[in-house]
Amino acid sequence: MNTRLIRENLGKAKVSCGRQELRRALFLALAAMKELGGKQFPFDLRGDFRDLISNLQSDPEFRKVCPKHIAYQPGSEQTVQAMLADALRALSGVANEEGYEATLDRKLKLDRNIIEGKRKLAEGKPSEADAAFAEAMKYYKDEVAVFPMIARLFMESKEYVRALGHLREGLKAVPDSEQMRSMAEECLRLRKS
Repeated sequence: MNTRLIRENLGKAKVSCGRQELRRALFLALAAMKELGGKQFPFDLRGDFRDLISNLQSDPEFRKVCPKHIAYQPGSEQTVQAMLADALRALSGVANEEGYEATLDRKLKLDRNIIEGKRKLAEGKPSEADAAFAEAMKYYKDEVAVFPMIARLFMESKEYVRALGHLREGLKAVPDSEQMRSMAEECLRLRKS
């Protein structure tokens, strides 16, 4: 066990947390734990490790991939190591990786339902269009451009309330989207006139 290397990796991991480099921080934490060789952290390094765990758990991205609270106690190193390894895998997308065929199928269903909704709007059937768009959103994963696209279609059909509904959903997914925010303001303005 090389305590100097463990201390160095824990320090680098803590700095990575401060820089919001979560993957690097997890990798360095795991490297430090690997260096332990299945033993407990030496007494003088336990505080450093607890600080690192606290920093990791304050990161919102980390809490998404590791919702369980990690309480480090001497002797629980292997449990904590497994949790950190799982978090790193989830963060890297290995845990929830969608295969090529599944992605293609999902995106095709999303597109078909959007095209159907667009067709229903052209026929003057906004309720049926909304149903088709709702069906499309069942296949939504991370295609945030869908929200303003659907809202724009409703706005062109003067269905401002429906457009606002889709923009609100989009802003939940991407709260800092200036495009959707300005579209929502435009909808509110057009609705009043």
